[in-house]
Amino acid sequence: MKRIVFVSMLLLATVNVQAQSIGGSPFIAVHGKAKAEVVPDVFPLEITLKDTSLDAARSQALIEGHAQSILRAVKQMKLPDADVTVSNLSISPEYRYDREAEKQVFVGNVYQRRIKLRFHKLPDLAKMIEALPDAKEVQINTGEFETSRADDVRRSLMAKAVEDAKSTGQVMAKAVGKRLGDVHNVSNQGFNVRYVEGGDDGAPVVFDTPRAIDVVSVSGSRASAPVALREGRIELQQDVYIIYTLVD
Repeated sequence: MKRIVFVSMLLLATVNVQAQSIGGSPFIAVHGKAKAEVVPDVFPLEITLKDTSLDAARSQALIEGHAQSILRAVKQMKLPDADVTVSNLSISPEYRYDREAEKQVFVGNVYQRRIKLRFHKLPDLAKMIEALPDAKEVQINTGEFETSRADDVRRSLMAKAVEDAKSTGQVMAKAVGKRLGDVHNVSNQGFNVRYVEGGDDGAPVVFDTPRAIDVVSVSGSRASAPVALREGRIELQQDVYIIYTLVD
């Protein structure tokens, strides 16, 4: 339900300092919003190579062997360097608590590397997963799919959110015999006042044609069976908060 709030200078002075005095004029605070759905085009994959052992030479060789195998596959797929991040080898001790001895007992060193990849086609991500070593030391996580156009889409949504706020304000002002005056404040974060809610809660604008409805994340050791992945859709939303003065 949409609500309108008229506040005089006296009330305005009691709220957050961001909502400054506007000379005693009545005003309306409007919340505009816009949202869109986009098909992702960035598919991340984080690979963790990890082994715990008392045999330093064996574990290090094992982890480095897996890393080299993965990087060879990355090279064959011609993934740009900007989409490949490889951490240094991390070595840290691991202990377990022995209740009988009432002390920490050293169980070995943890040898670990992380490789982060970014693909721009879902089939390439699936191909890489299938190419990974089938070993308990290899753990994967696809993370959340993203869009490379997020900033552009949000800029477009910002303009739509401003129009939504203005339209809502005009309707509410007209209903009480007023018109919108000057913009007193505009921000993507709300001030300490109550806002008229704008926006359509219906279906968002769709950028591109979605081809799937879900995203399936994969974590843990790579399974022998093929991994099912679907693009899904990403919903982006932009909010704007505008305070207009009201005039006759």
